[in-house]
Order: sequence, then structure tokens, then C-alpha cells
Amino acid sequence: MGRELVHKRLKLGTLVQLNRTHEYGIVVRVKINWDSKLDSPFCYGVLVRDEEVSANGGDLTVIGDN
Repeated sequence: MGRELVHKRLKLGTLVQLNRTHEYGIVVRVKINWDSKLDSPFCYGVLVRDEEVSANGGDLTVIGDN
């Protein structure tokens, strides 16, 4: 299965890996990232182990999408 770094808007339900913790999760929320210092214009709420964590596109690797 191919993997890619995220520089685009992801759909809800996309399976991703958090690069900083190497854990897998599912995208449950998409937010606009207004911080100009970050590479990605999107920030994501990712459900990992029954807890929602925030991650920007550079912190995620796409594992599979729906």
C-alpha cells in the first residue's frame, strides 16, 4: 500500500499515521490552519486510541483513504 506525505485536504475517514508518535488514526475533523509559519493550510483532528489529537499536514502520512 502506497504512502504519501499530506499537502492536500484529506477526506473524513482517511487512515493516517502520525509521524511524531508512529501511531495510526482516522481523520475526524478538518480545520483551516491560519498560522502562516506552517507548510500545510489544513489542520486535522485525528482519532487515536479513542482520543482526538490535532495534527497538521506535515505531521501525517496517508495510509489509506476512502
